[in-house]
Amino acid sequence: MSLTPVCCGVEAATETSLENRTHETSANDPSDVDPDYDNFPEGGKRANLVVLGSFFAILITFGNMNTVGVIQAYVSEHILQDSSTSAVGWVFSVYFFFSFFGGIYAGPIFDYTGSKIPMYVGSICIIVGLFATANCNTVWQFVLAYGVVVGVGTSFLMNCCISSVSHYFLKKRGMALGVCSIGGALGGVLWPLLFRQLFPKIGYQWSMRTYAFISCFCLGIGCILVKNRITKKKGDSSGYTVLKESFVLQDLLKDRSYLYLTISILLCEFSLVLATTYMSSYTIYKGHSEDDAFLVSIVCNAVGVIGRWLPNYMSDKYGSLNVMFLSVMTCSALVLVIWLPFGHHLNVMYAFAGLYGFFSSSTLSLTPVCCGLIGRPEDFGKKYGTVYFLVAFGNLISLPIAGAIIGDGSGYNNMIVFCGVVEVVASVMWLATRTSLVGWRWKRI
Repeated sequence: MSLTPVCCGVEAATETSLENRTHETSANDPSDVDPDYDNFPEGGKRANLVVLGSFFAILITFGNMNTVGVIQAYVSEHILQDSSTSAVGWVFSVYFFFSFFGGIYAGPIFDYTGSKIPMYVGSICIIVGLFATANCNTVWQFVLAYGVVVGVGTSFLMNCCISSVSHYFLKKRGMALGVCSIGGALGGVLWPLLFRQLFPKIGYQWSMRTYAFISCFCLGIGCILVKNRITKKKGDSSGYTVLKESFVLQDLLKDRSYLYLTISILLCEFSLVLATTYMSSYTIYKGHSEDDAFLVSIVCNAVGVIGRWLPNYMSDKYGSLNVMFLSVMTCSALVLVIWLPFGHHLNVMYAFAGLYGFFSSSTLSLTPVCCGLIGRPEDFGKKYGTVYFLVAFGNLISLPIAGAIIGDGSGYNNMIVFCGVVEVVASVMWLATRTSLVGWRWKRI
């Protein structure tokens, strides 16, 4: 069955409130979903446990993404030192690709079968992949173990956790997703600190194995607590139906708002991957120590803890798209005005990392809230997964392109300019998304 778009332009948006658009009747018969789908709990024991379980799972999934820069810097210096920057970049590009590409199947699987299968499959893949990564010493081994296996596992968990929380909250969705996404920023603080202590003491292999054991514990809590509330009819959960429902790219052509939203997220993620991955290696290239590079990444993620919560709180009051546009525009200014001309000063780099961590974290935590504006709740996984299926292709080429621009290190400034320009275009597309829904007038959306 296909979803009839519920946000078709300025005319529809000006006549219908955000809440009504969310509950607007689609081509689907209401009996196709849980009859209780409209009654969002907005809290309670079960909803709060789902948020807690998502927090622990995201501590590993998004936390791992926020630690990529530290892992990349260490691997480049000590394990793959004979490989080019572009070649090493493919390892983490493939990881980001599969993490987001998997949404095209992980979303519909969640919509039809619930949270159990995605949570267990994703957790097993991540744990096995991390143990395998500990034994890697060539580029192709890293690509398979970390890029493919850990990436595929991340795709299942990321989609499942975000979608499950969205089943329980509507009016407080921004706050709920902000709370569980704090796990991603917190992981970006804890895991670099962990590696900073363990790498010189017990070596790379046992550092990664220790991280894998910790992941097993956190993901186990996630598997127990994360539960969906809405599922499709059991009779419609055949493999063929799930596969057919995965490909909803035609909705992009029918719904201008959905198209703009997808482009906005793609460009945001593209720029974010560049900045967070090469922030640490840039610091080392400028003559600072590995400890300084680790601290830059830690500062970015530590301030990001606040960035995951405060903007989401503000989004419930002033609108997620409004806050998103301001955050992305600020990120572009930080890259071009602070990092580019003054990043070679260590203190300035710390300041940039903190500010960028705050505003970029808000874009990550607000993305699923913005996706929730378009479509019905029982199709959130499919819509969210489709967006990130396309984002995956941008992430696949982002790091190799940046690595080619950087070269032997002389091209870092060119890479920063490239990163900042992409962020500027992303802010323009977020503005286009907003105006396609409500025009130029002020509205909380």
